[in-house]
Amino acid sequence: MRNYRPISVVPVFAKLLERLMYNRIISFLYENKIFTEAQHGFRKGEYIETAVQSFIEMIQEALDKRVYTTGIFVDLTKAYNVLNHKLLLEKYFSYGIRGSANSWFRSYLTNGSQFIEINQSDSSSVMVNRYRSSSTEIKQSVPQGLALGPLLFLLYINDLSLNIHGANLVMFADDINVLIIDSDIGSLQNKIDRVMAELETWFNRNELMINAGKTLIN
Repeated sequence: MRNYRPISVVPVFAKLLERLMYNRIISFLYENKIFTEAQHGFRKGEYIETAVQSFIEMIQEALDKRVYTTGIFVDLTKAYNVLNHKLLLEKYFSYGIRGSANSWFRSYLTNGSQFIEINQSDSSSVMVNRYRSSSTEIKQSVPQGLALGPLLFLLYINDLSLNIHGANLVMFADDINVLIIDSDIGSLQNKIDRVMAELETWFNRNELMINAGKTLIN
């Protein structure tokens, strides 16, 4: 007689509910044209190739006009793991995700917990000890590997382009490329200083960390 493992209904239902909410929210975002055109990650019809092509075309246009250009290539540290839930929900509200939908996301993000478990086995692979830490409430981060994870992140950084002036942004998820153009070298340097200050202000306000070792200015 064969033994069958029962299928857990809760995870299956949870994934179905998540997918339904994802479809509902994504339709709302596209219908109301909320996504910034600078973002190419995880969007319908947008890929890494479209991001690269867009950036190259802007550089080519600058070269054709014989103007000065500088690129700032920003890399974020643990981007998905440090998103502030309170700020995230406030951004949703500002985009029009309110009422029951906002409450659903609040429930989805809050009251989560995490712990570390270490299993020790002997030479015959028989477990002899199990160590487990106490649970800690998760107040930051969005789930990865699920449909909603990338969408939550895109909405979190969606307003970045609105807060950077005098520059063109091309983003692919958490890869952020900034192109600054000017016909005068002195004015270009002033723009660079201003854009760097605006980037620092936005990242600090949104509690995101720039990876200084991988962020370049060329």
